[in-house]
Amino acid sequence: MLKTVVEENTPLLPTTQAKQPVISKSAFRLILICLYANVFLAAVDSTMVATLLGRISSDLDSQEHISWVASSYLLSCAAFQPLFGKISDVFGRKPVILFSTFCFCLGCLMCGIRNDLTSLVIGRFVTGIGGGGLTSLATISASDLVSMRERGLYQGYINIFYHAGCASGGIVAGFFDAYIGWRWAFLVQVPICFLTGIFVLKYFQLPEKEEDKASTLEKFAAIDWTGCFLLVTSLICLMIVSGTNNTELPIGSPLWTGLIGYTIMGFIAFYFWEKNVEQPVIPVEMLHNRTVLASSLNCWLISMNMFASLFYLPFYWSSVKGLSPLECGYRTIPTSLIASLTSIFTGLVIKRTSKYRTLHIISGWAIVLGSIVVYSGSKNDGAFKDSIISLLLRFGSAADITTILVAMISAVPQSEQALVTSIQYGFRSTGSTMGVSFASALMQYTLRGSLASKFDNINDSQLPDGWDSKMLNKSMFKALEDPSYAFSDIPGIIKTAVIDSYDKACHGVFLFLIITGFGSFIAIYFTEENDLDDKDTEN
Repeated sequence: MLKTVVEENTPLLPTTQAKQPVISKSAFRLILICLYANVFLAAVDSTMVATLLGRISSDLDSQEHISWVASSYLLSCAAFQPLFGKISDVFGRKPVILFSTFCFCLGCLMCGIRNDLTSLVIGRFVTGIGGGGLTSLATISASDLVSMRERGLYQGYINIFYHAGCASGGIVAGFFDAYIGWRWAFLVQVPICFLTGIFVLKYFQLPEKEEDKASTLEKFAAIDWTGCFLLVTSLICLMIVSGTNNTELPIGSPLWTGLIGYTIMGFIAFYFWEKNVEQPVIPVEMLHNRTVLASSLNCWLISMNMFASLFYLPFYWSSVKGLSPLECGYRTIPTSLIASLTSIFTGLVIKRTSKYRTLHIISGWAIVLGSIVVYSGSKNDGAFKDSIISLLLRFGSAADITTILVAMISAVPQSEQALVTSIQYGFRSTGSTMGVSFASALMQYTLRGSLASKFDNINDSQLPDGWDSKMLNKSMFKALEDPSYAFSDIPGIIKTAVIDSYDKACHGVFLFLIITGFGSFIAIYFTEENDLDDKDTEN
C-alpha cells in the first residue's frame, strides 16, 4: 500500500514516477493548509447570503429582484468552474489559485461598499468566479499529491473544512446582521482573503512540470479559448433561463426563446468543437466512459438535492416557525458535523479496503431515505428534531460526494484527473444552481396557489373590526413578498393561513428532494468499480 509521507523526503507519488520531484512532509502540510483555508472561506461565503437575503432585500427595497444576489454567485461559479482544470494544467495551480483569490477578494469588497442592487449582483458574480476556482483547485491539487487509494481520505479532510464553512456561514451572517450590519459579513472576508493570498504566494509550491517552463504566450496559445467561450456562454444562458422566474422572463417571450436556442446550439457547437480541437478545454470523449457519465449525472442530481435542502430547510424554519437567522444557523451545526465525520469515515474505508462501490450504494439509499425523513417534518417539531432531521440526508450526500470523486478519477489516467475533476465540479455547480432555481419556482407556484385558496375561504365575518376584502387582498400580496409576514401584527386567521401556505410550499420543495435523491440513486448503479491499487501502479 502506498503511503503519503513516511519520512521527511519520501515522494508523495508512486516510485514508478522517477522524474517526479520530491516533496517534503513540511511542504506537503503547508500546501494542505493553503487548500483548506481557501475551501473554508469559499464555503462560508456560499451559505452566508441565504441568511442575509431578507435583510438585504429590506435595506435595498428590492424584493422583486433580490434572488439575483444568490443566483449571480451560483451562475458564475457554474459557468467558470469547468475551466479551471485545463487552465491550471497550462498555467500551473498556484497562479490560478491566486487569480481565484483576487476575484473572491474583489467581489467581497464590492458587496461591502456598494449600496445598490446592481453592484451587489455584479460583486456576487465576481465572487462566484473566485469561489469556484478555490474549491475546485483544492480538489485538483490534492489529486496531484496523494495516491488513488488515499484520495478519498484527503477529500474527506477537504469536506470537513467545506462543511464547517457551510455551517459557519449562517452564524457569521446572523452575528454581523444583528450587531454590526450585513455589509460587514462581506467586508470581513477581504483581509482574510488577502492573508490567504499571501500565504499561497509564499508557501504553495508544487513540483515543477515540463509545461511550467513554457512562456506566457505559449501558455495562452495552448488554451482552447473558443471552447471556453462556447461553454461559458452556454452555461450562463442555461442558468439564466433556469434561475429566472416567469415574471422577469416569461416563458415563450423572444428573450426566453433566444436564450433557449443559444443554449442548445451552444452546447452542440461546443461538443463538436471539442471533439476536433487539439487541446480541448474538456475532452468530451470522457463522457463516453460509463463511470464518468453516470457519476456526473449522480453528482448533478445530488447537488440539486443538497443545495435545495441547504437553502430551504432554514427558509422553512424562518417562514413557518419564525426563527431568527442566528437560530437557523445553530440548527445546521449537528448536520454539518455529521457530514464532516462521514467524509473522513468514507475516506478511511476506501483507504483500508481499496473499494468504493458498496459505500456508494449505501450513500444512495441514505439520500433517498433521508429525503423522505425531511419531507415528514412538521411545523410542530421542536428544536432537537429540527437539528437532526437532515442527519441521514447529510450522511448520504457527504459519502456520495467523496465516492463520486474517487470513481471518476479512478476511471481515467492521471494526466486527465484535473480535467475529469473539472467535469465533476461543472455538473456539481450547475446542479446546485438549477436545484435552488427549480426549488424556488416550485415553492413560488405552490405558495401562490395555496395563499389564493386559503384567503378566498376567509369570509368578511371572520375578519376583525377595521378589515375588509380590500385589506385582505393587500395582505395576501404582502404575505407572498415577505416570508416573515406571518409574525407581524396581523389577525390570527390570516396568520394561520400564511403559515399553512408556507408550510405546504416548503413541503413541495421537500418532495423535490425525494425525486432528485431517487434519480441519483439510479445513476449510482451504472458506475463501475475500479481497482485503486492497480490505478496507483499505472499512475
